[in-house]
Amino acid sequence: MRIVMIKIIKIPYIILSPMKKTAKTISRITVGFLLLVTSASISLQAQDTITLDHCYQLAEQNYPLAKQIDLLAGSNGLKIKNLNKNWLPTVNLNGQVSYQSDVTKVEIVLPAGLPALDMPELSKDWYKATLDIGQTIWDGNVTSYQKKLETMNLEVDQTSVKADLYKLKEQVNQFYFSIILLNQNEELLLSSKEQLEEKLKEVKAGIEFGAVLQSTADALEAELIGLGQRITETRADRSGLFHMLSILLSVEIPENTTLLMPDPNISNYTYQNKRLENDVFELQRSKLDLMQSMVTTQWNPKFFAFGQAGIGRPALNMLSDSFDPFYLVGIKLNWHILNWNANKNEKKILGIQSDIILTQQASFDKNLQIQAEKNLTEILKTLDVIKQDHQIIALRQKITQSASSQLDNGVITSSDYVTRLTEERQAKLSYEIHWVQLVKAKLAYLYDQGKL
Repeated sequence: MRIVMIKIIKIPYIILSPMKKTAKTISRITVGFLLLVTSASISLQAQDTITLDHCYQLAEQNYPLAKQIDLLAGSNGLKIKNLNKNWLPTVNLNGQVSYQSDVTKVEIVLPAGLPALDMPELSKDWYKATLDIGQTIWDGNVTSYQKKLETMNLEVDQTSVKADLYKLKEQVNQFYFSIILLNQNEELLLSSKEQLEEKLKEVKAGIEFGAVLQSTADALEAELIGLGQRITETRADRSGLFHMLSILLSVEIPENTTLLMPDPNISNYTYQNKRLENDVFELQRSKLDLMQSMVTTQWNPKFFAFGQAGIGRPALNMLSDSFDPFYLVGIKLNWHILNWNANKNEKKILGIQSDIILTQQASFDKNLQIQAEKNLTEILKTLDVIKQDHQIIALRQKITQSASSQLDNGVITSSDYVTRLTEERQAKLSYEIHWVQLVKAKLAYLYDQGKL
């Protein structure tokens, strides 16, 4: 693992432009400096500007999935209440009516000469109504572990939701930086348009004196129309992205809002996995450990007290053919003394599941390490490219200035001048794109490790 210390200061390419453009381009001062202003200043501009962190907050707060955190807590509270009721007495009202083909009879044969005994005969239709009450005395710690399991389930589910909400940051980044790039592109297009308009004025003045051909002006006007088309397309694309960002954040973001460029601070580039998915894996393994301990409770002896009161014909006295009240009370033991090692096998199954989760966690962490290395490489590469961008822009500006003079003197055509101007604009746009790529790479480095 590489340990790299990087300090980045954005040097706007504007300082390479001619002095006559300084007043127009002051607004392009790097946003990294804007982020250093006081919180009071930022609050005064709150209606016109927005930060990436604020977009993150809005996305996580307003996304429908966020409601699941409270819903899961409410559901868990109800489940715990129901489990607590396992210790309350159970009350059941039962009734039964039956008819049977035969009943118990008592036949006594007496010696001859003695009068016969008149033994009572039971009816074949029987009736019974009872009120049964049961009370758990000890349930083998089943309820206690069930409550712990529900609490663990809540932690797993809520952390999973938070992990899903964290992924919204990647989607916010996509919209946010796309808008910034379109803003920068439009700014460059408008700057080029202004330069062409100034040059067109000079050319038209030359035409009046017969020093320049009309075709030169026509070529410049055609390029101006093309620039206008690209500006229109850029604004339409930006409008669509603003609408999509507003939908994602559930807050209307006006199209005149300025999106401040973030300045991610990375103290060191040492890999460290702080993703919430990693916490989910740990919680799932802890849950399986709890379930292993819970298996034993299923086979523990359980004690119950019970009582029954009712009326029936016959009641407890099977020889009575009248409706009589009755009751009984007692204590019951329930114990599966032989489970054929089923609990042992169940523990092994849960242990295997825990090992499976461990392999998933290791795979997730390895993929993060690979992605972190990829992002670090992108950061270092883009830093070198930006240094070269400054050199290219300086050269392109000199070439354009020279082409402007050559056009004035009739050495080159207007097409040649437009080409030089386009190359300068493209160099500046490449610089802006590379700078955004650098910021995105740094944010991706933080995001992938759960540090964003």
